[in-house]
Amino acid sequence: DDWMRTTEMNETVEDGNAIMFDEEHLQSRLTLMRQYVARPIPKQPWDDSTPALIPFHDGDNASGGGIIIAGSRHAANIPLLQSLNVTAVLNCASGGIARLPVDELKECGIRYAFTNCRQDSYTYPILHEKKKVTKRPDNVERMIMGKTDSEDIICSQHLEVSNSLFADIRRQNSAREGKQPSGNVLFFCVAGQNRSAALAAATLMLHGKSLEEILRHCARQRSFVLENVGFQRQLVELEAIVNKLKGRDATQLLRDQFSSHWELLQQARSSIQQSKRIRMMDDDEDARLMALTDRPPASLLHSDSECELLAGTKVEIELLIPGLCTMEVRIPKECTIPTVKKFLVQHVNDNLLRHENTAVAKAWLVLAMFGHDDMYDIPLEVEAVEMKVQLKRMKCMFGLTARLKDGEPHVTWNERVRFALVIFSVIRIPKVPSSKSVSNDSKKMEIDIDDADNIDPSKCPDQVPWTFVHEERPNAPATLLQNNLLSTHLRAWDFVTGESLASKLPIVFSFAEDPRDKRAFMMVSQSADTLQQFRAPGEGDILGMGENAIVHRVQLSFTQGDGGHRDEKWTRVNVGLENDKPTDNSAGKSEEEESDSSHEDEWDAAVKRPFSLGKMLVFLQNSSEAGLAKRLRLANLLNSDKRVLYFYGLGLGLSTNAYNQNQYKFELMLLARYCETFSTYTMRRFMEEYMTVRSSVTDEAQRLSLHKMQSEFSITSVKVFLVSLLNAFRDLTLMGVQAFDFNHLNNVLVSRDYQSVHLIDIDGNAQGSIHYPSLEDTFANNPTKHPPQIRSPCLNIDLNILLPSVIEQLILGKGRGRSFVSNTRSEVWRGGGGGGEEG
Repeated sequence: DDWMRTTEMNETVEDGNAIMFDEEHLQSRLTLMRQYVARPIPKQPWDDSTPALIPFHDGDNASGGGIIIAGSRHAANIPLLQSLNVTAVLNCASGGIARLPVDELKECGIRYAFTNCRQDSYTYPILHEKKKVTKRPDNVERMIMGKTDSEDIICSQHLEVSNSLFADIRRQNSAREGKQPSGNVLFFCVAGQNRSAALAAATLMLHGKSLEEILRHCARQRSFVLENVGFQRQLVELEAIVNKLKGRDATQLLRDQFSSHWELLQQARSSIQQSKRIRMMDDDEDARLMALTDRPPASLLHSDSECELLAGTKVEIELLIPGLCTMEVRIPKECTIPTVKKFLVQHVNDNLLRHENTAVAKAWLVLAMFGHDDMYDIPLEVEAVEMKVQLKRMKCMFGLTARLKDGEPHVTWNERVRFALVIFSVIRIPKVPSSKSVSNDSKKMEIDIDDADNIDPSKCPDQVPWTFVHEERPNAPATLLQNNLLSTHLRAWDFVTGESLASKLPIVFSFAEDPRDKRAFMMVSQSADTLQQFRAPGEGDILGMGENAIVHRVQLSFTQGDGGHRDEKWTRVNVGLENDKPTDNSAGKSEEEESDSSHEDEWDAAVKRPFSLGKMLVFLQNSSEAGLAKRLRLANLLNSDKRVLYFYGLGLGLSTNAYNQNQYKFELMLLARYCETFSTYTMRRFMEEYMTVRSSVTDEAQRLSLHKMQSEFSITSVKVFLVSLLNAFRDLTLMGVQAFDFNHLNNVLVSRDYQSVHLIDIDGNAQGSIHYPSLEDTFANNPTKHPPQIRSPCLNIDLNILLPSVIEQLILGKGRGRSFVSNTRSEVWRGGGGGGEEG
């Protein structure tokens, strides 16, 4: 039969220490696979309305059900699931789909299971991986040679989950005895292309279906699946292992070598499943089960953490590390925001970064919640939003409440909470000496770095940017990171209200490791549902560039909990439920939230990106530009004439290495209002055009433009212009700004009618501004806190040097050039101080 013929062709070599596959046969099977699947996907936009059903039948018995390969949009469509007779769904993505209707699934009797396939990459072990294990020597020779280590191929936890779920559904179908139609299991990831297809094919092979038959079904219904060549390889390897274990000459040694595969085969044959390994959202599900993606040793099944979970003192939440993976973490059910961030950072250090001998330095914690759009969130960082605003937004957005305890606000978290820990930088951790034991290594790494000399890692001078690697694939149906439940839209939050925004178009910036290589920061990609395409330097709505940063123009809109902010231009990733009709901008907002919404529907923003990590960390400081911008925005009534740049808030964006476009990092950015009237017309440029000698200009159109500008700028215009400049300095003083860099004129923008100015780049020498008493946090009545020191406004600008020069140029230099101004000034000085005969 087919099994035996395949077995004879695919002999494996056993050397007692490793299994070597017949590479020639594996390549032939891969060639066969690619004749069926991994075909080009339909051109975008594409309405992926039909998933792929692979039926399963036990001979003449049709009670076996089947597996459906689908994407997240299919899993969120309850009527579609019911029409396909789906009785269970398995989430094969890297985390929970934000808007997946889990409660509706349960009400409809559809079981929800979850396995954390963290990546859709070529090297990710979705089906199995090779691990070195220590065993007792099986013969005298190995005992003498001291060979106790062997390399086994171990089934992945994902395959255990999928096999267990399918076996359980098959058992339930058999129990119905034909009284009801057989139930199907829907395997879904984000795109329904690689992770769900790989696990579906592998599960069906364990239950006796041939790989070629599975591929034929996929080719007819969903031919673009299994594009990931790494998953293809694991499937044909699994086919070889299964065939060998099912062969008549399978030895006990072989079964021991592939003990995890043998166990799954036995489970599939019996179709009996105790549901111990499946994490399902049923009322009677044992809450003590840990996620299979972080499967603990048996000795930890009754740990203190589990007891705390059962006692209600801890809650299990989902943590997303953008660009990497998702994890399930147990946090105190009631604690402060700094405490929960400390828990999550420690979990990331212990489980992800410890292998790289690094630890989180600068990171942001962003809060979202299941049941809401994934872009409807709030950063739990005072750099972005004041603490009192954070607490208010958490209550009106998600119903999370806080109470004062020991003088600090303690928030009550629940299991629907979704955190994202966005990492910007890391610090290097010294390697533990090899003489230490493994147990000592673990204890060493579990030391909280925050406790070491009470040093804040985010202020450590040795931190380096944190980057991650992602390879774009030509046949992938979505753009960067979408298969990891992320989009590339720029995110931002209002300084005052804390409301969330996202760019209308996806956008990925570029960077270089050398901050002096400024052209490498100018490329931008706005690709959606396709590969990233970075345009040539000089494009991408670049407004300007200085010594420390580059400024882009980006349009953003406010996000809504029901996804009503999305239109046809938005990428479809993680949308979940579709809107059948346009949603009003106020949809999904509470009355309290509505009262705070005095904004327009969109932002037209000038986005300032620092050139390096060091510059980013400096401008985030409370006494520097971002901290000052937030206070100016909060004190905006003193800036009613908008002579000082109007600041929106902080933004979070993604950028790629211009010279290695597989390397990415996250950046924090400062967003100000873009004004077409001022655009990028600086005072330096205005003064140059004002004093240009027209006869020296060869271009006729430029000469006419200069003539018009100079002829219309009268002495009255000089007075209006200077009054506007002095009033802007007055506004800075009233707003408590202590420093402004007026040494060059690029920090002053001039309106196109030359009647008014805007002051930008107001951080000066990082001297900051005065703290307003009204801007203390929400618990200002705490007697343990000292009232802020009130200082008189004092603007540190030496106007005696530059301002007289500006006045001279405005009065004397129109159309005459700088040399005329200098010569005239010298003549005036000589004439005023002379006492000779000519005098």
